[in-house]
This record gives sequence, structure tokens and C-alpha cells, in this order.
Amino acid sequence: MAQTLKDIGERGLIELACSIISKDESFQAIGDDCAFISLGESYLLVSTDMISQQTHLSSGMRPWDIGWFVTAINLSDLAAKGGIPLGILLAYGLPKDMLVSDFKEIVKGADTCATTYKTSIIGGDTKQHPELVITGTSIGIVYKKECMSRRGAKEGDIIAVTGALGKAAGGFLSHKNGKKYESLSGLIHPNPRLSEGRNLAATKKVHCCMDISDGLSSSLYQLQSLNNIGFNIIASDLPLDPVLTSLCINEDEQEEYALYFGGDYELLLCISEESFPELKKAIAPASLTSIGKVTHKRSITIIKDGKTRNLTNKGYEHFLTHPFL
Repeated sequence: MAQTLKDIGERGLIELACSIISKDESFQAIGDDCAFISLGESYLLVSTDMISQQTHLSSGMRPWDIGWFVTAINLSDLAAKGGIPLGILLAYGLPKDMLVSDFKEIVKGADTCATTYKTSIIGGDTKQHPELVITGTSIGIVYKKECMSRRGAKEGDIIAVTGALGKAAGGFLSHKNGKKYESLSGLIHPNPRLSEGRNLAATKKVHCCMDISDGLSSSLYQLQSLNNIGFNIIASDLPLDPVLTSLCINEDEQEEYALYFGGDYELLLCISEESFPELKKAIAPASLTSIGKVTHKRSITIIKDGKTRNLTNKGYEHFLTHPFL
């Protein structure tokens, strides 16, 4: 029987595309958060991300929130490289019966997010489409000597995350339980870690970095495949979002959401143990939390209550069933 996309999932689809695309040594980083294009002493960073009504947009989102969301997730890719944003392009697929007032609010939300992070919406496109689909393209720049790639993790490194895990899951549970709109923030209002990414990059001490969009576990497995290493995670060190812990009392369920739900858009980075205090200070008042170590074994394990188990490779992946939906 012929394979379908649901048989291989998003990761398999990306690997398939990479095996077909001709390699050009003048640019790099298919499979990274951004493409890097050489410009003298800098890289031009280019990334794209698409959202659609069915796969990304919670029924708790207002049109303004949709504009913020698509802009924020595109800026998050630049943050993971330590980039300075130059602009955002947004291409809209729009149902012909959409209210003009709703489209105006989407654009206002996008503009607010862009200006909040000191950049602009610089162009795009509009087309008719059966459901709302928006594709964003983010453009940025970073000095080559500061750019943070997904490659470079070393045995003995600390694996660390900015902020808290489970914010999007907390918003999902809030919506599911009919809680007030404000508690949905972690799900519908991601905040790209642009200033933190810049400050981390400026130290030139980050060995590798990516943003957490599809869940911590999925992100760890993506780093493992690029770096030929493994990770040992300490469950008790995972920084959990307070909204998640207030709505989900069971500690095992809290851990599941933090590891697998996705949508947090925090930075995940590998650094030496010696540089950890300096990098923690560099992004204050935002937090940087050590959650484990890089190992030479190609396995990803988690320690909880003195017991070690393999961490399951799952999370949000298009064409497959979301583990929490």
C-alpha cells in the first residue's frame, strides 16, 4: 500500500524533502530554525511558519490574537539564532465571507506584536481560501560569530531552558475547563525570546540552541539527531508554569504536559557548566534553568524519584494525532 503523510509525519516529510533538495554551499541550515545566508561578517536569517484554522487556532482566540500569534511564532525562530529582526511578511488565505472587521483585527494584532519587538510588517499577499491560513516569513540578521546553531552540543554540557514549560498546556486546560480569557495567554500569546536570544548570542558561549515549538521531548530528539549525543533530564528540575500546576494537580500529568504538549516557544540550549552562571545573569530578569546534562550515549533518559527511564519521542507533529487532543 502506498504511504501517506500520516504514515511518516512531519519529521519524516522534512527528511524526505532534504534528501531531494540540491545542496548549495552558499547557504545552510535546512532543518534548523532559520536558513543562514552569508552576508560578509553576518548571516541574513530567513524563516517561515504557517498557521491554519484547523491545526493552530483555538476557539478561544480573537482575530487580534491570531495576528499576534502568527507574528510571534515567526519571530521566535529568529530568537533561537540570536537574530535581530528586520521585518515580517504575511501571506493571507482568506474565506470570502470573512468579516472585514475581523481581517482588520488580525492585521492590528500582527502589527502590535511586530512593533512590540521593534520590527515591522513589511509586505505579504492576500488570496481567497476555504479556511483561514496565514504564512509568515521572518527576516533577520546576526553576526556569524554570534549565531546560535542547532549543532554544537558537547558531552558534559548543561541542557537549559528559558522561562517555564507548560504555558501552552496551561492555556489549553484553561480553555477546556471554561476558565477566564486571561488564563489562555500561554496558549494564544506566545512571547518570542528575542532579547534573551540576543543576550545569549552576544556571550558567544552557547554551543547550540533552538526554540521549543513542538514540545521539550521532540526538541531534544531533534537536537540528538543533529549532534550524535544524548541527554539525561532531571524531572524535578523542569520549571513548570504556575497556570499548569494550578489546573493540573497530578504531578505525573504535569510532567507529561511539560514534556510533550508543545507551543511554549522558549529557548532550549546547550552550554558548558562553567558558563551557566554568566548566561543566567545575561538574560535576567528572565530565568534560565538547568534541566539535565548532555551525554555521549545516543539515548534520552529522564530521572524521577531515583529511577531512570527512556524519554518517549512524542510531541506536536503535523499529519499525526496530537497526544493530548
